[in-house]
Amino acid sequence: MRKLMVVLVLLTMTGCSTKFIYKNADWLSYWYLDDYVSLSDEQEAQFDVRLDAWLEWHKTQELTRYAEQLSALKSDIENDKITLARIEYHQAQMLAHWHRLRSKVVPDLVEMAPMLSEAQASELFDALAEEEAGRAEKRAKRSEQKKHKRWLKERKKNLKRWIGRLSAEQESRIAQLYDQQSSTADLWLDYRTRYQGALRTLFAQPERGDAFKARLSELLMAPEQFRSEQLNQANEQNRKANHQYLLDVYQSLSDKQKKRLVSELEEVIEDIESLAQDE
Repeated sequence: MRKLMVVLVLLTMTGCSTKFIYKNADWLSYWYLDDYVSLSDEQEAQFDVRLDAWLEWHKTQELTRYAEQLSALKSDIENDKITLARIEYHQAQMLAHWHRLRSKVVPDLVEMAPMLSEAQASELFDALAEEEAGRAEKRAKRSEQKKHKRWLKERKKNLKRWIGRLSAEQESRIAQLYDQQSSTADLWLDYRTRYQGALRTLFAQPERGDAFKARLSELLMAPEQFRSEQLNQANEQNRKANHQYLLDVYQSLSDKQKKRLVSELEEVIEDIESLAQDE
C-alpha cells in the first residue's frame, strides 16, 4: 500500500518527469496495484472515486506546501544559512508531508479494505513475500565490493544531478559517508516481514467490522511500531551521518555548483507551481 501512496507523492523532487507522472497518476496507480492484487470492476470503481479525491486534495492542498518548503530551502542556500539545524528542519518538513498524505489516504483504505476477498488478500501478501524474497536473493548474490561500488555510483549520480561535476573532495566525502553508515538491509527486511505478517494475520480473520477497521488503521498509521530497537538506533546513526555529509558537501560547493543547485531547485518549484495551477 505504500507504493500507492508514493505514487500520490508523485516524485515532486525529480525534475523534468514530474508533470508526466503527476498527470498520469491514475493509470500509474493501477500499474503499481496490478503487481499485487487483481481488483474487481466494483473495487476499481470504488478506487477511482477515492483516487480522484486524493489527487484533488493533493493538488489543492499539498503542492503549495512543497513549493513553499523548496523556496525556503533555496533561500537558505542563497543566503548561506545552511546549518545542521536547518538540514534537520527541512527533513522534518518532508516527513510531515508524508505523514499528512498517510493521514489523508489511510481512512479511505480502511473503508475499502473489507471489500478484499480472502483470495485477493492471499494474492496481495504472497506477492509482497515474493518481492521480499527476490530482494534478499539479489542482495545475497552481491559481494561487499559490488555493494560498495553500486552505493558509490548511485550517490555520485544523485549529487551530480543537483550540482554538476564533482570535485575530488566531494567524491572523497561520499566515500567517507559509506564507511560512517551502518548497513540496515537485513534489519529493514525483518521489519517488513513482521509488519506484513501482522497485516496478513489480520486479513486472515473473517471478521471485517469495527474491530478489524480499528486494527487496520493502527497498522497503517503506525507501521514504525514493528521496527526493532537495533534498526531505530542504526537509522538515527545514519541520519546524523547523512546530515553532516550534506553540510560538508554544501560547504564545499563552488560558486558554479551553488548556482547550478539553485537553478535546479527553481525548475522543480516552477513545475510544482505549474501543476498546482493546472485545470
